[in-house]
Amino acid sequence: MDLDGKFAVVTGGGAGIGLAITRALRAAGSDVLIVGRNEARLAAARGDDSRILTATADLANPDDRKRLVEQLGNGRPLDILVNNAGSMALIDLHDPNATSLLEHDVALDLTAPVHLCIALLPVLRQRPEAAIVNVSTGLVYAPRAFNPGYSTAKAGLHAFTRSLRRQTRRDPIHVFEVFPPLVDTEMTSGYGGPKIGPEVVGTAVVKALARDRTELRIGRAKFLYAMSRIAPNGIFSMINRATEKRAPAS
Repeated sequence: MDLDGKFAVVTGGGAGIGLAITRALRAAGSDVLIVGRNEARLAAARGDDSRILTATADLANPDDRKRLVEQLGNGRPLDILVNNAGSMALIDLHDPNATSLLEHDVALDLTAPVHLCIALLPVLRQRPEAAIVNVSTGLVYAPRAFNPGYSTAKAGLHAFTRSLRRQTRRDPIHVFEVFPPLVDTEMTSGYGGPKIGPEVVGTAVVKALARDRTELRIGRAKFLYAMSRIAPNGIFSMINRATEKRAPAS
Protein backbone atom coordinates (compact mmCIF):
# COMPACT_ATOMS: atom_id res chain seq x y z
CA MET A 1 0.00 0.00 0.00
CA ASP A 2 1.37 3.40 -0.99
CA LEU A 3 0.95 5.64 2.07
CA ASP A 4 1.83 8.94 0.41
CA GLY A 5 -1.20 11.24 0.39
CA LYS A 6 -3.40 8.86 2.38
CA PHE A 7 -5.66 10.05 5.21
CA ALA A 8 -5.49 8.03 8.43
CA VAL A 9 -7.18 8.18 11.81
CA VAL A 10 -5.23 6.91 14.83
CA THR A 11 -7.11 6.41 18.09
CA GLY A 12 -5.04 7.03 21.18
CA GLY A 13 -2.74 8.99 18.90
CA GLY A 14 -1.57 11.54 21.44
CA ALA A 15 1.02 9.38 23.18
CA GLY A 16 2.80 6.04 23.27
CA ILE A 17 2.27 3.57 20.44
CA GLY A 18 -0.40 5.76 18.83
CA LEU A 19 1.90 8.77 18.62
CA ALA A 20 4.70 6.59 17.24
CA ILE A 21 2.38 5.23 14.53
CA THR A 22 1.24 8.78 13.76
CA ARG A 23 4.82 9.98 13.32
CA ALA A 24 5.69 7.00 11.13
CA LEU A 25 2.63 7.60 8.94
CA ARG A 26 3.51 11.27 8.61
CA ALA A 27 7.06 10.36 7.61
CA ALA A 28 5.55 8.13 4.91
CA GLY A 29 3.47 11.04 3.57
CA SER A 30 0.06 10.40 5.14
CA ASP A 31 -2.14 13.00 6.79
CA VAL A 32 -3.36 11.89 10.21
CA LEU A 33 -6.28 12.64 12.51
CA ILE A 34 -5.36 11.69 16.08
CA VAL A 35 -8.11 10.93 18.58
CA GLY A 36 -7.85 11.03 22.36
CA ARG A 37 -9.43 12.24 25.58
CA ASN A 38 -6.81 14.84 26.52
CA GLU A 39 -7.01 17.93 24.33
CA ALA A 40 -3.72 19.37 25.62
CA ARG A 41 -1.88 16.13 24.92
CA LEU A 42 -3.30 16.00 21.39
CA ALA A 43 -2.21 19.59 20.78
CA ALA A 44 1.30 18.78 22.00
CA ALA A 45 1.43 15.75 19.72
CA ARG A 46 0.30 17.85 16.75
CA GLY A 47 2.81 20.63 17.41
CA ASP A 48 3.11 22.86 14.36
CA ASP A 49 2.39 20.09 11.85
CA SER A 50 -0.62 21.26 9.85
CA ARG A 51 -1.08 17.76 8.42
CA ILE A 52 -1.91 16.34 11.85
CA LEU A 53 -5.50 17.02 12.91
CA THR A 54 -7.02 16.32 16.32
CA ALA A 55 -10.38 15.13 17.68
CA THR A 56 -11.21 14.90 21.37
CA ALA A 57 -13.25 11.82 22.28
CA ASP A 58 -13.58 9.21 25.00
CA LEU A 59 -13.97 6.09 22.89
CA ALA A 60 -15.30 4.08 25.82
CA ASN A 61 -18.37 6.33 25.49
CA PRO A 62 -20.78 5.23 22.71
CA ASP A 63 -21.94 8.80 22.07
CA ASP A 64 -18.37 9.97 21.50
CA ARG A 65 -17.81 7.11 19.08
CA LYS A 66 -20.94 8.04 17.14
CA ARG A 67 -19.79 11.66 16.89
CA LEU A 68 -16.40 10.55 15.58
CA VAL A 69 -18.00 8.28 12.98
CA GLU A 70 -20.23 11.14 11.81
CA GLN A 71 -17.22 13.44 11.56
CA LEU A 72 -15.27 10.91 9.51
CA GLY A 73 -18.25 10.14 7.30
CA ASN A 74 -18.74 13.79 6.41
CA GLY A 75 -15.14 14.91 6.03
CA ARG A 76 -12.15 14.00 3.92
CA PRO A 77 -12.36 10.41 2.59
CA LEU A 78 -10.75 8.02 5.05
CA ASP A 79 -8.11 5.56 3.82
CA ILE A 80 -6.68 4.05 7.02
CA LEU A 81 -8.24 3.32 10.42
CA VAL A 82 -5.81 2.51 13.24
CA ASN A 83 -7.53 1.22 16.39
CA ASN A 84 -4.88 1.75 19.04
CA ALA A 85 -6.55 3.37 22.08
CA GLY A 86 -6.47 1.03 25.05
CA SER A 87 -6.71 0.51 28.78
CA MET A 88 -4.96 -2.11 30.92
CA ALA A 89 -6.26 -2.10 34.49
CA LEU A 90 -4.81 -4.22 37.26
CA ILE A 91 -7.88 -6.11 38.49
CA ASP A 92 -8.26 -8.37 41.50
CA LEU A 93 -11.36 -10.41 40.68
CA HIS A 94 -12.15 -10.65 44.40
CA ASP A 95 -12.55 -6.85 44.51
CA PRO A 96 -16.18 -5.57 44.59
CA ASN A 97 -15.16 -3.03 41.91
CA ALA A 98 -13.76 -5.70 39.58
CA THR A 99 -16.77 -5.73 37.26
CA SER A 100 -16.73 -1.98 36.59
CA LEU A 101 -12.97 -1.99 35.97
CA LEU A 102 -13.27 -4.95 33.63
CA GLU A 103 -16.20 -3.39 31.77
CA HIS A 104 -14.16 -0.24 31.11
CA ASP A 105 -11.26 -2.22 29.66
CA VAL A 106 -13.62 -4.21 27.45
CA ALA A 107 -15.42 -1.04 26.31
CA LEU A 108 -12.21 0.66 25.21
CA ASP A 109 -10.16 -2.35 24.08
CA LEU A 110 -12.87 -4.36 22.31
CA THR A 111 -16.23 -2.62 21.92
CA ALA A 112 -14.75 0.65 20.61
CA PRO A 113 -12.59 -0.84 17.82
CA VAL A 114 -15.35 -3.24 16.79
CA HIS A 115 -17.84 -0.35 16.62
CA LEU A 116 -15.47 1.82 14.59
CA CYS A 117 -14.58 -0.99 12.18
CA ILE A 118 -18.21 -1.81 11.43
CA ALA A 119 -19.43 1.80 11.30
CA LEU A 120 -16.62 2.91 8.99
CA LEU A 121 -16.69 -0.05 6.61
CA PRO A 122 -19.00 1.77 4.14
CA VAL A 123 -16.59 4.72 4.10
CA LEU A 124 -13.49 2.57 3.61
CA ARG A 125 -15.12 0.45 0.89
CA GLN A 126 -15.49 3.56 -1.26
CA ARG A 127 -11.73 4.00 -1.48
CA PRO A 128 -9.59 2.37 -4.19
CA GLU A 129 -7.44 0.88 -1.43
CA ALA A 130 -7.97 1.09 2.32
CA ALA A 131 -6.65 -0.43 5.52
CA ILE A 132 -7.77 -1.23 9.05
CA VAL A 133 -5.05 -1.74 11.66
CA ASN A 134 -6.05 -3.23 15.00
CA VAL A 135 -3.38 -3.01 17.69
CA SER A 136 -3.57 -6.20 19.69
CA THR A 137 -0.96 -7.77 22.01
CA GLY A 138 1.19 -10.84 22.40
CA LEU A 139 -0.95 -11.59 25.45
CA VAL A 140 -3.66 -13.04 23.20
CA TYR A 141 -1.42 -16.11 23.20
CA ALA A 142 -0.75 -16.16 26.96
CA PRO A 143 -3.11 -13.92 28.97
CA ARG A 144 -1.96 -12.16 32.12
CA ALA A 145 -4.22 -13.19 34.97
CA PHE A 146 -4.03 -9.85 36.81
CA ASN A 147 -5.04 -7.96 33.64
CA PRO A 148 -8.23 -9.96 32.91
CA GLY A 149 -10.13 -7.12 31.26
CA TYR A 150 -7.30 -6.25 28.88
CA SER A 151 -6.45 -9.89 28.13
CA THR A 152 -10.09 -10.81 27.53
CA ALA A 153 -10.74 -7.80 25.30
CA LYS A 154 -7.64 -8.32 23.17
CA ALA A 155 -8.44 -12.00 22.70
CA GLY A 156 -11.86 -10.93 21.46
CA LEU A 157 -10.32 -8.31 19.18
CA HIS A 158 -8.03 -10.97 17.72
CA ALA A 159 -11.02 -13.19 16.87
CA PHE A 160 -12.95 -10.23 15.46
CA THR A 161 -10.02 -9.11 13.31
CA ARG A 162 -9.70 -12.55 11.74
CA SER A 163 -13.45 -12.60 11.07
CA LEU A 164 -13.32 -9.10 9.59
CA ARG A 165 -10.40 -10.01 7.33
CA ARG A 166 -12.28 -13.03 6.06
CA GLN A 167 -15.51 -11.13 5.40
CA THR A 168 -13.75 -8.26 3.60
CA ARG A 169 -11.43 -10.41 1.48
CA ARG A 170 -13.22 -9.31 -1.71
CA ASP A 171 -13.27 -5.64 -0.70
CA PRO A 172 -10.44 -3.17 -1.36
CA ILE A 173 -9.67 -3.23 2.38
CA HIS A 174 -6.57 -4.77 3.94
CA VAL A 175 -7.10 -5.80 7.58
CA PHE A 176 -4.00 -5.83 9.77
CA GLU A 177 -3.38 -6.98 13.32
CA VAL A 178 -0.33 -5.88 15.29
CA PHE A 179 0.97 -7.91 18.24
CA PRO A 180 3.46 -5.81 20.22
CA PRO A 181 5.37 -7.14 23.21
CA LEU A 182 5.68 -5.01 26.35
CA VAL A 183 6.22 -1.43 25.13
CA ASP A 184 7.69 1.46 27.13
CA THR A 185 4.61 3.70 27.48
CA GLU A 186 2.71 5.46 30.22
CA MET A 187 0.27 2.53 30.38
CA THR A 188 3.07 0.08 31.23
CA SER A 189 5.09 2.40 33.49
CA GLY A 190 4.42 0.30 36.59
CA TYR A 191 5.41 -2.97 34.95
CA GLY A 192 8.91 -4.42 35.01
CA GLY A 193 10.59 -6.58 32.44
CA PRO A 194 12.16 -5.89 29.06
CA LYS A 195 10.37 -3.27 26.98
CA ILE A 196 10.78 -1.92 23.48
CA GLY A 197 10.34 1.70 22.45
CA PRO A 198 7.04 2.73 20.85
CA GLU A 199 8.93 3.97 17.80
CA VAL A 200 9.84 0.34 17.03
CA VAL A 201 6.14 -0.45 16.75
CA GLY A 202 5.41 2.64 14.67
CA THR A 203 8.12 1.82 12.15
CA ALA A 204 7.04 -1.83 11.96
CA VAL A 205 3.40 -0.90 11.35
CA VAL A 206 4.25 1.36 8.41
CA LYS A 207 6.48 -1.33 6.90
CA ALA A 208 3.69 -3.89 7.30
CA LEU A 209 1.23 -1.57 5.55
CA ALA A 210 3.66 -1.02 2.70
CA ARG A 211 4.28 -4.77 2.31
CA ASP A 212 0.70 -5.93 2.98
CA ARG A 213 1.86 -8.05 5.92
CA THR A 214 -1.47 -8.50 7.67
CA GLU A 215 -0.29 -10.21 10.89
CA LEU A 216 2.64 -8.45 12.53
CA ARG A 217 4.24 -10.01 15.60
CA ILE A 218 6.98 -7.85 17.06
CA GLY A 219 9.83 -8.90 19.34
CA ARG A 220 8.86 -11.25 22.16
CA ALA A 221 5.34 -11.59 20.75
CA LYS A 222 6.87 -13.99 18.21
CA PHE A 223 8.10 -16.16 21.09
CA LEU A 224 4.70 -16.11 22.79
CA TYR A 225 3.02 -17.16 19.56
CA ALA A 226 5.43 -20.04 18.99
CA MET A 227 5.25 -21.27 22.58
CA SER A 228 1.46 -21.05 22.64
CA ARG A 229 1.41 -23.62 19.86
CA ILE A 230 4.03 -25.89 21.42
CA ALA A 231 3.29 -25.64 25.15
CA PRO A 232 0.26 -23.40 25.82
CA ASN A 233 -0.08 -24.27 29.51
CA GLY A 234 3.63 -23.89 30.07
CA ILE A 235 3.87 -20.41 28.53
CA PHE A 236 0.73 -19.30 30.40
CA SER A 237 2.27 -20.39 33.70
CA MET A 238 5.64 -18.84 32.86
CA ILE A 239 4.14 -15.47 31.90
CA ASN A 240 2.07 -15.30 35.05
CA ARG A 241 4.80 -16.45 37.43
CA ALA A 242 7.10 -13.80 36.03
CA THR A 243 4.58 -10.98 35.89
CA GLU A 244 3.07 -11.66 39.33
CA LYS A 245 6.51 -10.96 40.80
CA ARG A 246 6.70 -7.67 38.89
CA ALA A 247 3.05 -6.63 39.12
CA PRO A 248 2.43 -3.05 40.27
CA ALA A 249 0.94 -2.70 43.72
CA SER A 250 -2.86 -2.58 43.75
